[in-house]
Amino acid sequence: MKRNKLSFEEIERARQRILQEYDHYIVRFMKSRKLRNDFEDRYLSAMKSRMDMSLFLHAELTTVRELQRREEERIGKEHNRAADIAGKKKQKKTGSFADRIIAENREKIKKYPDKKVHPEASFEIRKLFGAMSEFEHKSWPDIERCMRKIAPSVFSGPRVILERRIFDLWSDTKEGVSPRLAAYVSLFSRFPRNVRDIEREEQRFIVDSGFLLNDLYREIGLIRTNDILRVDERNFLEKMYEYVHTVIDDFRLNDFKSQ
Repeated sequence: MKRNKLSFEEIERARQRILQEYDHYIVRFMKSRKLRNDFEDRYLSAMKSRMDMSLFLHAELTTVRELQRREEERIGKEHNRAADIAGKKKQKKTGSFADRIIAENREKIKKYPDKKVHPEASFEIRKLFGAMSEFEHKSWPDIERCMRKIAPSVFSGPRVILERRIFDLWSDTKEGVSPRLAAYVSLFSRFPRNVRDIEREEQRFIVDSGFLLNDLYREIGLIRTNDILRVDERNFLEKMYEYVHTVIDDFRLNDFKSQ
């Protein structure tokens, strides 16, 4: 099929369009005007040689648009590369800081007993349960006895409430873990395993332990100098007062205080 020749007006409109594309390309990407001038030279040569201008102009328009596309692609890649480098540097910097904080925290709590909870339980859970399980077994009975000495009635003071909370969180039952941690351990055997549920239960144990530790610290502080107690009992409570404070500080639980 014979192609209809473009009129002079159509050729001129196409030429102006291509020139506009070159102007856009030169300004946006800071290129030399020689590219525009080279096109003008090719255009004049094509006109003089009576080339098929529809083919020529189509090829030229395709060429300048391809130049723009390649430049946009190049800039996009450079931008992404720069962003990746910046991100990696930030991640490396942040990661090294975070790693240092984690290492410092682990160093603080490594002195506490490492209680078996579950092979995949977190280091913090094992250490916190180890410390408080030992506290519940060795120290709480004597603290509770001092509290009962000051407030003999079962219905007076916080002793009963504290004892229930301690049993729920820190007692070492026949299953090897406390009732609260038994629920945590059971999540590891579920299929499919829900990591979010495990993390949520882990945080729940830590937070509730934090509140309980701060409540204990407050209550021991209130009774540790009571004149009803013997000197050795007061000395013992002072030692427990300092110990509970150290645990709170080492496990970063200072903010979990009842209103």
